[in-house]
Amino acid sequence: MRPNHFGLLRALLPALLCLSAPTLAQDSTATASPWAALEEVRHQLARRGKTATTFEQTFIAAGFKGGETETGQLTFSLPDCLRWDYADPYPKSFLICQDTIWYWNETDGTGRRQEIDARNEPGLDLLLLSVDSLAERYTASAETGEDGRVTLSLEPKTETSEIQEAWLTLDPEAGRVTRLEYRDLEGNRTAFTLGDHKPLTGRQVLSPPDGIEWEEG
Repeated sequence: MRPNHFGLLRALLPALLCLSAPTLAQDSTATASPWAALEEVRHQLARRGKTATTFEQTFIAAGFKGGETETGQLTFSLPDCLRWDYADPYPKSFLICQDTIWYWNETDGTGRRQEIDARNEPGLDLLLLSVDSLAERYTASAETGEDGRVTLSLEPKTETSEIQEAWLTLDPEAGRVTRLEYRDLEGNRTAFTLGDHKPLTGRQVLSPPDGIEWEEG
């Protein structure tokens, strides 16, 4: 089974800031406020402006121990835009800015464009909504490892969510998300691991490219 990337990104885009199963030290301690760490990291990311990082995405279908891995670059300017450029093994790009998402492959010159309610998309809400609003949607707990990184465990409070549970690993000292993993309703697991964050200049990378024939919906 291969992941549906368009649906996957809509389902949990910020989880798309870094994916992976949390590995905690045995003597890790509970973090006093699960949401405080996320709020601080999110604030630092927004304050930095346009940033790029490499990513590795792994998709493991339900019932399997191993899965497919893809790599690429993530560019973001929070809270407005996120862009994924997959390199290997299947080149493709996704861009979401406010309430519009684009998906395209430059080699064939075609793409899709769709309007979404970003603040009500599971995953995107983690970046766009206030902590108070998020606390109304998710139950959260947190563990701090010996390296100082904080892993948040999130469970939706409603059965209408597209995910069962998710884990976000934060590096508060560096002010970034390092890993994210989530399990969907079918039991499939998707994980993103992010590399070092680097500042980026220029506006074009966060705009849909010219010369693409866009299909709506």
